[in-house]
Amino acid sequence: MSAPTIKFRPDLQGLRAVAIILVVLAHAGMPGLAGGFVGVDVFFVLSGYLISGLLVREYLENGRIQWLGFVARRLKRLLPALLVMLSLVMTLGVVLLSNHEFTEQTASVAYAATWTSNLFFAFTTFDYFAELHLRDLFLHTWSLGVEEQFYLLWPMFAIFLTALARRVRGGNGAWGLLLAAIGVLFVGSLALSFYWSYEASTWAFYLMPARIWQFSLGAGVYVWFEFRDRQSIGTFGGPLRRPLATGFMGIVLVVGSAIFFSPDMVYPGGWALLPSIGAAMVIAAGRQEKAAGIAGMLSHPGMVWIGDRSYSWYLWHWPLLMLGFAWGLKGNPTATAALVLLALAFATLSYRWIELPLWKGRLSIQPPVRSVAFSVLAIGVITSTLSQANLMFEDKVDRGAELAGTARFDMPEIYRSDCDTWYLDATVQPCIFGEPDARKTAVLFGDSIGAQWYSVLPEVLPAPEWRFVVLTKSSCAIVDEDYHYAAAGGVYEVCSSWRNQALDYLEALRPDVVIVGSASTYAFSEQQWSDGKRRIFDRLSSIASHVFVIPGTPYLSFDGPGCLARWMDRHEAGVSSGGSVCRERSISTVSSTVVGYIEGAAAAFDNVRVLNLNDLVCPGGYCAARNAQGLVVFRDRQHLTDSFVRAQAPVIGKRLQSLGLGFVSVD
Repeated sequence: MSAPTIKFRPDLQGLRAVAIILVVLAHAGMPGLAGGFVGVDVFFVLSGYLISGLLVREYLENGRIQWLGFVARRLKRLLPALLVMLSLVMTLGVVLLSNHEFTEQTASVAYAATWTSNLFFAFTTFDYFAELHLRDLFLHTWSLGVEEQFYLLWPMFAIFLTALARRVRGGNGAWGLLLAAIGVLFVGSLALSFYWSYEASTWAFYLMPARIWQFSLGAGVYVWFEFRDRQSIGTFGGPLRRPLATGFMGIVLVVGSAIFFSPDMVYPGGWALLPSIGAAMVIAAGRQEKAAGIAGMLSHPGMVWIGDRSYSWYLWHWPLLMLGFAWGLKGNPTATAALVLLALAFATLSYRWIELPLWKGRLSIQPPVRSVAFSVLAIGVITSTLSQANLMFEDKVDRGAELAGTARFDMPEIYRSDCDTWYLDATVQPCIFGEPDARKTAVLFGDSIGAQWYSVLPEVLPAPEWRFVVLTKSSCAIVDEDYHYAAAGGVYEVCSSWRNQALDYLEALRPDVVIVGSASTYAFSEQQWSDGKRRIFDRLSSIASHVFVIPGTPYLSFDGPGCLARWMDRHEAGVSSGGSVCRERSISTVSSTVVGYIEGAAAAFDNVRVLNLNDLVCPGGYCAARNAQGLVVFRDRQHLTDSFVRAQAPVIGKRLQSLGLGFVSVD
């Protein structure tokens, strides 16, 4: 039985090039392309079109669809490059990362090797402070998992439909049945995607059932044109009569989505329709306009060259970026560009020496059973080996690991109490410290970035005169605005409810001082920051005599303890040089920008003052994992160690005194 083929279309390789360029530039932090993740949506639509084409051609040419043969061809095409990438990246990780970073950032390796990492990221619950999982070296393989699961199920769907079609009289009836079935699948999956996007957003993003509508969209384009061409019924009405305009509008939808979309959107939801329909329009237009218009531009040899290597570039770009960013290269345009080009170089080698020989070379001529058996064996061996490597480094202890471990758990005592249920529920659970009958009460009200300053309070507002109440909800902005939070599965309604209940609690408590703080990294507009803060201050100013606002602190581009651990492991002198290692210029102006918004909102209230401590964290605009006095500053890349915070008590006491708080210890 011959392997099916469909006519090569260089414009589709060019569309692949557009998709991979958008994805790579978005992950590299290219300004203006934060929505470049839509390139993955384009890949899904393209896969639906091409895979459906292969299956339809196989049925038309051979009278049947051989599922095992199809799976064998997919494995030969995709598996070798994936396993080589996983093995080499794990080797690089051992060399370039600290033990803790390595185990945290390679936790998904076994799932990546078996094309199930999308399930790992959809169903694994991570600790709030385990932020390194967001830099998992194989996070990008979630989309490969979705595609491979589609490849396994779609032929079965096609086999069922072709068997059913044999019972339908007339060619048009069979084609109509196929289109109707694809349409039903499209609508059902899209409805599920809408529902999950607002009720369980990680499922909507990572799971194949909520993405199969995109594959169905591509499949529908292929089946429609094949039906049209075979029945000679002319061009479908509407925009497809104007392929030049259709192709242009399609590319505008794809690129426009990359420019205007943001990772903070509810996604995929309805937004994913725009780049997906755009990709379908480009595919459909190219079927008709041949060498003209958008199809002509996408068929440029340079675009085709990139498209040919898009799979390998996708495999390599993310882990190389994450390894580079672990070494503090994020925010450095030259270094980031070098990482992107290095990934392209790896992709070129992979395409030439791994993909092509096993896809189209002599090594590709193997019976399906043998190909599948060898692939399963290779997956088993690689998975077992790489998983053992991850476990081995998890238990390895050295100087760097000891320092990093100490720093990561250097937290204020509030985290030993049950004050914060993270995003799970909206119950206000105040933690009260100090003498119950103290004359004065101070409240710390904020997210984890605000709450990290707790240990200063007993130092500057000493017992027995003061008692302290902590109201904290991690990742909950103290801004009166709703926003999307992926871990909570959509709009963070728990935060809004908790914040309002906490304000009600404060109204009943009537404390003397409220210190409020939260991160500056929430994706609010200037108007939302200003208005949302003003509404909070309006309530707090009538509750307490003094309200002090601590703006969100700057953050590192790398994991602070991990960097210090690597340095200690590689240098006999350890980190005795103080803040001269693991140090960078502040990578973002967000913190200082938000300070301005907060100061503007606070200016309307006589008893609201801004307590800006950012210069203590990053003096002179430079942030370091360890400061000149030898204290570890960060316990990850954004949260401060409690040791560092306590050391700032004298300076903070003086600043509170200068802002009008009378009884403050400044010793």
